[in-house]
Amino acid sequence: MELKNARMIFWGGTLVSAAIFGWMTYDFHQQGETLAHNSKIDDRVIAGKKVWHKYNCNNCHTILGFGGYYAPDMTKAYYRLGANNIIAIVMNPQEVYRNSFRKMPQLGVTKIEAQNLVAFLHWTANIENRQWPPQDEKYVKAARLRESHPEKLQKTDLVLGACGGCHSFANQGRDIAGDFGEIAKRITYDHDTLIRYMQNPKSVKPDSDMPPQNVSPETAGLIADFILSLR
Repeated sequence: MELKNARMIFWGGTLVSAAIFGWMTYDFHQQGETLAHNSKIDDRVIAGKKVWHKYNCNNCHTILGFGGYYAPDMTKAYYRLGANNIIAIVMNPQEVYRNSFRKMPQLGVTKIEAQNLVAFLHWTANIENRQWPPQDEKYVKAARLRESHPEKLQKTDLVLGACGGCHSFANQGRDIAGDFGEIAKRITYDHDTLIRYMQNPKSVKPDSDMPPQNVSPETAGLIADFILSLR
């Protein structure tokens, strides 16, 4: 190949690539509201992002494709865990994960910092990122439907969408706080007590480590039905 032709291919390829990259960058910024919901970025979301960086959460966790792989991906953690569970975990990880093979250090996160982190994770969980990570999509689907149309969900999906961040059933979810099959055989609570336990655990069991769950009374009732059906 002659030097002239090689130069033309090089400069032509470079200019075309630069034009494509420039157009994609412009298009991405034009779709900020559609993809990233920029209008939802308020002071609490910004403060939560600073908390994420302050405690170097990326050393162990991945978010939006960046970070470590020791601990779970946090991109959709808001739907997998729920607000109160996230706060309980980051403030008392050694207590929450005392029976888990995976450990998290006590970082000294304050209540305000934990609440701001929840706001940040709520925002990231709603970014349109082509359903990544795929393993969390079942939690996203269940969480979005369980309050508006819980009758559309299979009971297993409903329960794991609300509780699968800590509990397991039929080899799904995370067995940090116990499998529902075993829990159902062990507990003696009736239907109403189970609902109260989900919404305010310490009102039923003062020494409980479980935080109040972000579910409506109707959803809590469906979960109670499911657990009691496993006896």
